[in-house]
Amino acid sequence: MSVERILVVQTTRMGDVIQTSPLVHRVRLKYPHAHIAYMVRRMGKLVAERHPDVDEVLVYDEDEMFLHLRADDSERLLTAYEFALARIEKLKSGRYDLIVNVTHSVASAMMLRIVNPPELAGAHLSSDWHFVLRGVWTTYFFTSVFSRDYNDLNLCDITRNFISGPPECRELFFKVNPEDDVYVDELFHEHQVNPGDFVVCMQLGASEENKRWSPQQFAGLATAMRQQFNARIFLIGITEEAPLGEVFEQYAPGLATHLYGKTSLPQIAALLRRSNLLVTNDTGTMHVAASVNCPITLVSVGHVHYRETGPYGEGHCAIEMRRRTLGRSDFVPGGLEERDQIAPQQVLRAVEYTLAYRKNRRLEQWEAGAELANVDIYISRFAPDGFLQFYPILQRPIAERDLLRMGYRAMWLEHLEGRHDAATEHEAVRLMLAQYGDPGADVRAAWFQDHDRIFGELVSIAQRGVAATSRLLDLLKRGRIAEAKDHVHQLMLLDEEGRIYSEINPPGRPLMLIARFERDNLEGTDPVKLAGATLQIYRACESRARLVKDKLALIHRIATTVYGARAAQ
Repeated sequence: MSVERILVVQTTRMGDVIQTSPLVHRVRLKYPHAHIAYMVRRMGKLVAERHPDVDEVLVYDEDEMFLHLRADDSERLLTAYEFALARIEKLKSGRYDLIVNVTHSVASAMMLRIVNPPELAGAHLSSDWHFVLRGVWTTYFFTSVFSRDYNDLNLCDITRNFISGPPECRELFFKVNPEDDVYVDELFHEHQVNPGDFVVCMQLGASEENKRWSPQQFAGLATAMRQQFNARIFLIGITEEAPLGEVFEQYAPGLATHLYGKTSLPQIAALLRRSNLLVTNDTGTMHVAASVNCPITLVSVGHVHYRETGPYGEGHCAIEMRRRTLGRSDFVPGGLEERDQIAPQQVLRAVEYTLAYRKNRRLEQWEAGAELANVDIYISRFAPDGFLQFYPILQRPIAERDLLRMGYRAMWLEHLEGRHDAATEHEAVRLMLAQYGDPGADVRAAWFQDHDRIFGELVSIAQRGVAATSRLLDLLKRGRIAEAKDHVHQLMLLDEEGRIYSEINPPGRPLMLIARFERDNLEGTDPVKLAGATLQIYRACESRARLVKDKLALIHRIATTVYGARAAQ
């Protein structure tokens, strides 16, 4: 099929639109002559317009429609219907050959099901109107949020692989125009910022309150940075965030220039491009800064998971409280009020590391010491496997979940990419292990013995699923329906056994979660086809469990070498 018109759908937040920009670029690389349209919410319009590979921007605002739908008024219901109809007709008139839906919502899936393009990747509705996800990377992304302890892949790396084939893309895109630079020239002239001055931007806001490091802590950091770097500080954000700046001003009067509501997004991008650093919460501004290669220090608090949503690119730092678990995205670990527990001096150390890495591009370990005992600091760089990695820079013994995360990362990259480079994998594992201390050979041996047992049992469960589904498929093909029903019941019991086993043995939970989701994600009603698809799911589950088992064994061998050599020095 000739692909001449393509639509990429990303109707979530502005930061998500920037994070999807590598995917858009890969679409362009794969279809260099195609017309690429980008459908976003109004807040993402400026981002989409500044992507050099986008030919057309479609603005999707559903809020007004849903307000009409909730009204107890027939006229407003009709208005909502007309709005939806007009949007669908607009998309149909685009005659898109391919739609890539990065928005995992039922509303987007339903809309695109009605449009019914020849090819669709991402969230969709099946022919019998069930919500489904198409593509192995899409399924991985959707399920990884339920087992974040073991997800080591950045959202940009995941979504860019919704399209396969073209060369890798390891950058974000936001074009800065000359008029944006003129604004920064005038701003610097007004505030007497001279060439060579150390310019720092700070973003005090965030989409949710629990994701915000407190303004008084930002003020403490700003005071320290003025003393240490003679920093010129600009507070950036929307008008609604100005009260945060007022709190900042109480603790650091006259120290910063407040730009709340005074800048457009492109002007912010131009300012960040000419700044030495951005200190920020998890925000869309952070992704804008990454797109213009501004060094970033991220203060990761609340239910933020920097490995997934942190700044994409080399040489950005993330600091967070030491956590024993991560869990789901709506869970704040430990119930701690992290916004006040991370101290300005601790973030200052992360700033220092950010700047040092940018200067020498070397992974260096720092002593944790008493002042950093309750935090972890990480630096971003692309690993030998080609995907973004956050490396710990404080000297601490490796934890069991770190090893499990490494095993899952290696498994997923081989499984999802369908290829394996043993030398590259070995180097990626060695480099990460070298950033940690040794918890002791006996401790490591106990961990790996336990993991070998857990994943070995999951292999066995999946093998029994393969055998039972193969018998079921044979019975269905021979028309022996009564016996087939008995095998369906056996499979249901086996699925429950797998679920319970993974709950008792949490390291195996991600494998059972994605297998269960894949079964719920099956399309169609033909029992033979459904049984065939189920057979492939069990085979994939067996393959993944065996791969994790093998990867952990490999990591154990490399760890023995790395830590043995270190002890011999």
